[in-house]
Amino acid sequence: MSAVIHLAWTICGVIVLVLVVAGMIHVGTSITGRGGRAVAGKRQVVTAPAGHDIVYFERRPDAGTPHAIPIVLLASFARSVADFNELTGALAAAGYRTLAVESRGIGGSGGGGPGQNLTLHDLAADLGAVLDAESPDRAAHVVGHAFGNRVVRTFARDQPGRVETVTLIAAGGLVPIRPEIQSALGVSVASFLPYGRREAALRLAFFSEQSEIPGDWIGGWWLWGGLAQKDATAATSSDEFWDAGSAPLLVLQAEDDRLAPAEDSGLRLRDSFPERVELVTIPDAGHALLPEQPERILRTMLGYFALH
Repeated sequence: MSAVIHLAWTICGVIVLVLVVAGMIHVGTSITGRGGRAVAGKRQVVTAPAGHDIVYFERRPDAGTPHAIPIVLLASFARSVADFNELTGALAAAGYRTLAVESRGIGGSGGGGPGQNLTLHDLAADLGAVLDAESPDRAAHVVGHAFGNRVVRTFARDQPGRVETVTLIAAGGLVPIRPEIQSALGVSVASFLPYGRREAALRLAFFSEQSEIPGDWIGGWWLWGGLAQKDATAATSSDEFWDAGSAPLLVLQAEDDRLAPAEDSGLRLRDSFPERVELVTIPDAGHALLPEQPERILRTMLGYFALH
């Protein structure tokens, strides 16, 4: 009988071990982009002066010489530049060369995670390293979505000669996020939790009521990179990036953005820098914006670039 009991305990132990390992694998893959999608474009790697790899994806027009001014793009908090797939494809089709840069700890870019003592200036310097490799003699249009808007504004302040224009998609960063929205953001990015526990939070934080939540926004979260971004944000005052130096600013303000509502972001920017800011309100869209109104975003950006 003791042998039977011993066997039973052994089996139980193996089952528990398997469950623990499976749980660790699930959580581990959930913080490194699980459920996301591949980035469109040619994968490139450059080594930053700090010694880490920066991964970025280049897209060019199918035929002809691309526009002389490249477009550099940086994604939202804990998100990959795969979010720009449709936009970079359309921009390339319109004749532009795009360089979509993965933030540290996301998509193969090194230097992510907590405890790195980063600031937004460090993340902005990575954009400069990409431009040094790809377009050393030309300024660029720089585009930042949500968290990325803070980084591109920091870059425009730190290296003004490298910037032609700045486009901000969901431009927060000055006014603290309301506690209930901050809580919804935390639940949204915890993709190791069941979707049923996250759906309402994802909609509240990122999407308009009438928008369908895409599968790659249910997953596709890189929390390791997000931890680095969180630390960099906490270490950098909004005074160090809010004005984006002296660059011309295109601000795309989602009508239903709860994370960065118009009165705290788009309207505030326009009123603060009326001579430099073009504010465009995008209806039927929340903080995610890109999967909700891709055609409106594209038309607005192409029109703006044509004038600059």
